Amino acid sequence: MDDDGRLLVVIGGLPGSGKTTLLRRVLAGTPPGVVGRDSEQVAGALRAAGVRLPYGLLRPLVHLLHRGRVLLALLGPAPVVVLTDPWTGRGWPATVRAVARWSGRPLRLVLLDVPRRTAEDGQAARRRQVSARAMRRHGAGWARVLAAAGAPGAGPALVVDRDHADALTPAGLLGRGPAGLAGLAGLPAL
Repeated sequence: MDDDGRLLVVIGGLPGSGKTTLLRRVLAGTPPGVVGRDSEQVAGALRAAGVRLPYGLLRPLVHLLHRGRVLLALLGPAPVVVLTDPWTGRGWPATVRAVARWSGRPLRLVLLDVPRRTAEDGQAARRRQVSARAMRRHGAGWARVLAAAGAPGAGPALVVDRDHADALTPAGLLGRGPAGLAGLAGLPAL
C-alpha cells in the first residue's frame, strides 16, 4: 500500500467463480473509504430503472457503464477500490493497471481459482451464463493469468480456491489498520 493508503484490489476469476459474493462480503465489513465495483451493480441498477432487455443484449451497455465507473473510482478520492473482473483479457487489465499506476494506486490481485465446471454452475445459479465460446476464451485467459501470477516480478497475488475464499474475512483480506489493507500483502498464496 502507498503511504497515503491508496490501493486497488482486483478480485479476478472465471465468470461464475464467486467474485461478486466475495466482494459483497468484503464490502459488508470494511471501514469507510473502501468502494467496490462490480458489473452486477450496473446490471441491477439498469433493471431497477425498468430496463427489461435480455442480458445478452444488455451486456455491452453494462460493460461500458461498469468500465466508466471503474475508471472514475480509480481517479476519485476513495482510498481503496475493490474491483471484480475476470481479468482474462489483455486490453482492459492493461488499462486498469495504467490508470491505477497513474493515480498512485498499487495493485493487489486476489485470484479466485475454481474449476471451470464450478464456475459454470455459478453462472447457472445466477441465471447469467456466458456462451461456450466466451467461456473457452476466459479459460485460456485464466491459464495465462495464473501463469503470470507466479512469475518473478508479477507483484503481489493471492490465489485461493472457493473454500479458502469462503473462509476469508474482510479483516483477513483487507487488513486491520485504519488505512484498511496493510495485511493483504502478508497473506500466503495457496
